[in-house]
Amino acid sequence: MEKTKVLDFPRRSVYQEQSGWKKICILTVLAIFISFLGWVSETILFYFTRDGEFVDRGLLTLPFCPLYGFGVLLVYAVLRTPQTGIWGKIIGHTQSKIGKFFAVLLCILLYAVAAALLASLLEYATGFVYHRYFGTRLWSYRRHPDNINGYVSIRFSLLWGLLCVSVMGAVWYPLMNVLARINTKAVAVTAILFFALITADFVFNSVYLWLHGTRFLPFDFFSPQL
Repeated sequence: MEKTKVLDFPRRSVYQEQSGWKKICILTVLAIFISFLGWVSETILFYFTRDGEFVDRGLLTLPFCPLYGFGVLLVYAVLRTPQTGIWGKIIGHTQSKIGKFFAVLLCILLYAVAAALLASLLEYATGFVYHRYFGTRLWSYRRHPDNINGYVSIRFSLLWGLLCVSVMGAVWYPLMNVLARINTKAVAVTAILFFALITADFVFNSVYLWLHGTRFLPFDFFSPQL
């Protein structure tokens, strides 16, 4: 009987067997889900760091921070997940248990560094564009001594790298295969509906920000960020 290989990640997933259209819909749903998680995380963080004050983070009126979604899409496009792509090949070709163990550690470290660079580039570019052309800072790291023009902070860049490893390995990869098993029509309708809503929200608030210098916030429950 063949022995089970320790830490041997699968080389193919159910997702890889899907059509191109369904793959696009799956990635869209995942990006939207991560955008929601990003909004929830930042809202909770600011609640506990702002003396119980709810701050509606991000640009949109809806509870999404698309930067998180675009970030994970960029990371996936370049690096895939820690279980797939070049990382899976490196780990899969390592024979001994101790060698596989160190291969996993090395891949996680390299993945985190590369993901941190990609996330920081996206964060810097987004912050720069909105500051330069809309006259608004969506966020600022200027109170941190390791900031770069206030758009990124090295300590937070390292945090993004660690979060990317965790999210892409423990959330993105499993959910990608779960969604692959769901009916194509259901996944497509969900992707199209939420994509349309978020796109409309983004366009509306970008125009509103351009005209009024602030975002549109119809509810008094949250304190506006912009």
